[in-house]
Amino acid sequence: MKRILLSAAAALSLALAVPAAAADIQGQKILLPAKERQVHVTYFRAPGDAPRPSALLLHGAGGFDRRLADYNRYASALANAGIDAYLVYYYSDDDDKKMSFGVDVFEQRYPAWAKLVDDLADYLETKKDSNGKVGLVGFSNGGILATGASTLDPKITAAVIYYGTDPWPLGVKAKRFPPLLVLHGDADQIIPVDLGKQLAQEATELGTPVEMHIYPGESHGFGADFKKQNATDALNRTIAFLKKQLAAKGE
Repeated sequence: MKRILLSAAAALSLALAVPAAAADIQGQKILLPAKERQVHVTYFRAPGDAPRPSALLLHGAGGFDRRLADYNRYASALANAGIDAYLVYYYSDDDDKKMSFGVDVFEQRYPAWAKLVDDLADYLETKKDSNGKVGLVGFSNGGILATGASTLDPKITAAVIYYGTDPWPLGVKAKRFPPLLVLHGDADQIIPVDLGKQLAQEATELGTPVEMHIYPGESHGFGADFKKQNATDALNRTIAFLKKQLAAKGE
């Protein structure tokens, strides 16, 4: 089967846009530790002092910069729901340099990026204000990365995959997944919905709880248009799914 990944140039017009949260939470730029390097993230802290889960948001090929305000609003909505949210810029300086010259590094760098995401998740899980649960939310190429990171690290509690696929760049068949929410449009011409269905089927065959919602008529990056009810619906499903899966025992 032909594998499809989104180029940085194509992604610029497909970045995610989200509506402002009821109470806007501002992000703070910080560095988090991973074995490869310190990683730049923007941190949106959930209100209150009780132990709480975390979610790592993984961008598509266009990064965060072109639609940063919209990603910020998305993370703010998760934080308002009680989940510490982190926008993770997983590209290194060298990755950026190569891509600026038109080099497609996705498949080459994918295993290292997946390990980097797992390092961040492992670090957050041990923080004193953590409830021990970490989830991933990935968009397009970031969705493909989320499936790889979550199959490699059993400590990942849940993952939400927006128009992604199984972790094909790892070159090995996945042996496990955490509970998944798979969101896809049936008119997607960049990453066809059949690849999303394939991910859901593979995970189900491994005994993984999977929720999949297919949006009729929606194309790649449908989450960018919040004039449509489907974008709001996808966000609401994401928040509800993560609140359920990342809740501490007894909650």
